[in-house]
Amino acid sequence: MGNLAQERAARALRRHAPELAGARIRELGRGLDHVVLVAGDLVLRVADRPGVVREARLLEIVAPRVPLPVPRPRFADAAAGVLAYRLLPGRPLLGRAAAPGTAARLGRFLRALHAVDVAAVAGLVPVEDADPGEWLADLDGPPELLRVVHASVPKPSGRRVLAHADLGAEHLLDDGGGVTGVIDWSDAAVTDPALDFARLYRDFGPGFLAEALRVYGGLDDDALPRITFFARCAALEDLAYGQASGRTGYAEAALRSITWLFPR
Repeated sequence: MGNLAQERAARALRRHAPELAGARIRELGRGLDHVVLVAGDLVLRVADRPGVVREARLLEIVAPRVPLPVPRPRFADAAAGVLAYRLLPGRPLLGRAAAPGTAARLGRFLRALHAVDVAAVAGLVPVEDADPGEWLADLDGPPELLRVVHASVPKPSGRRVLAHADLGAEHLLDDGGGVTGVIDWSDAAVTDPALDFARLYRDFGPGFLAEALRVYGGLDDDALPRITFFARCAALEDLAYGQASGRTGYAEAALRSITWLFPR
């Protein structure tokens, strides 16, 4: 998708930001279904074509309601599949320690995000059951860890909130002093709030999770088994992805998380 993504980004720049039409476009990162480029001070996220318009509208709703920065759309070009926003400071926390106070800040962030009226985002994000049993499909990993996951499937929750739903370290920007942005909202959904704590638990450990939950408040008493289950599944997914793709940062982070997610 590399060259094609750059061509799509260049077309979008000519239409919406002609002052950057001749700027150098370089790759900043990529995911399973998108490429992130940068030109000047603009991030250009090249992804699913209709999806970028929905994501831009979602960000416009979320931005004024949460206490941490999220991308502020400059434009969304449905024809090219390009979402553009000003470059946020910092770099992803994947493989790095979080600054003191980060757990509390994310607890406040999630409390505000989950309070957004789901009617305000109707049609912009899917409504997902987050049935833990369905997470077992195609899950791969070391057999002894898979046995633990299969033996600890919790009951699904009936609570539904607007969730980021992929709130891992790779989507948290940090400048060394704290979180400077929450990025990649392409998986946002109206779903179980436990999903937004699962990857925080996976990436930063039990103490971090406890502090985020303390500040957040209000989760049901049986949320912790769901958080743990989703975190274990996410760790195995990242382990498999990192090993298959050669992106060792994901595999290394997943292996670290196994020490607290699957205690002997």
